[in-house]
Amino acid sequence: MRLKALTLFLAIQVLSFFVWKTMSTDIQVMAEGPAQTTHAVSEEKIQPEFSVRHFSDSQENLNDVLQERIKKALNSLPAEHVNTIEDIVLDYDTNAYRGLGGNNLIILRGVRMDEKEFIGVLVHETAHNVDYGFLVHKKEEETSNFKDGSYPLYITDLSVDFYRISWEDENTLKNTASNLDFVSGYAMSDPFEDFAETYTYYVLHNEDFKALVSSSPNLYAKYRFMKYRVFDGVEFNTGDGEVSIHNRPWDTTLLNYELKAFLTS
Repeated sequence: MRLKALTLFLAIQVLSFFVWKTMSTDIQVMAEGPAQTTHAVSEEKIQPEFSVRHFSDSQENLNDVLQERIKKALNSLPAEHVNTIEDIVLDYDTNAYRGLGGNNLIILRGVRMDEKEFIGVLVHETAHNVDYGFLVHKKEEETSNFKDGSYPLYITDLSVDFYRISWEDENTLKNTASNLDFVSGYAMSDPFEDFAETYTYYVLHNEDFKALVSSSPNLYAKYRFMKYRVFDGVEFNTGDGEVSIHNRPWDTTLLNYELKAFLTS
């Protein structure tokens, strides 16, 4: 979840779930070309600073394990993405949100998640920081139709090109949008979650993503945005492509995947 106004979160989820379940699914077919599976980074990674809250001494070993998991996962992402994260907080409150991300910060719940879900949430929250700190505007010119909270987003903000595929503004889907234009139901919450869910699916389920693009030209556009604008042409050797092209999960971070394939990409 993006670090923004959280009071509307539950209402947005309910509304998004309803829209996701009821929208039209009549879509044209498109295809994607061959994969590149070697991931090169352009600069040295800067490891984020770690801290904890709601922590007890009995959780020290667990905290060490989680920090190592995070470091290994971040090593599989581009350095320029990892370098948007300055601080990672591990929260050991069992009732905390699974994850929050943005403003160069990630907060992850350190309990009640298995390793795959934990890494999935980490990748999702990293995506919010990539959206916030990597795809930035070149200079302040004309404002776009999009705002992040009370802050306007400029037309030169590279993320706006992604948002415009399915969104009129931060609250309004295009009237032509279909649930098949999104990798998940949660991606229909707002353009920021659309970006983060799409990023997560690209990283952890790349072959599955390529199979789904045949169901939607807008989803194909999102795949190409991730490939060429976010990952500089690199693809991940994740997923097996065996998915139902007319179905979408609600949350990509809860999908099963081969963790080793991601960590060795």
